[in-house]
Amino acid sequence: MVDKLAKKSQKSGLKLMAFQLLFVLVIALISTVFFSVKAGYSALAGGITFVLPNAIFVIMTFAHAGARQTKLVLRGFYAGEAIKLFLTVVLLIVFLKYGTVLLAPFYVSFALLVASQWLAPLFFYNNNGMKNDS
Repeated sequence: MVDKLAKKSQKSGLKLMAFQLLFVLVIALISTVFFSVKAGYSALAGGITFVLPNAIFVIMTFAHAGARQTKLVLRGFYAGEAIKLFLTVVLLIVFLKYGTVLLAPFYVSFALLVASQWLAPLFFYNNNGMKNDS
């Protein structure tokens, strides 16, 4: 369940997720075209290892908003971060131990997606619900 107040923030977070998913697809496409299909698959696996846990974090973190729901906001943030870290470790183990991925495209894709978090303020800047109007 998402509060009305939280919808704007969650929408901004989902825009960031859509950007990161598109970024993963572009990295996988470039890896496939310039290197090999296996490199593209590895880049896709590295990107999914970041994007899927981050999507769960965004959904849980921005489910609530407002001063009256501070405990729910904090609970969502901490639970989302814990699930994100746990799922990231599980996906890293699954892909690196049981998958047949090339390490360089996998890690490069994962690292680029981690660095893409630095663009997050661009997606939240135009959110009028987050600005201080005083």
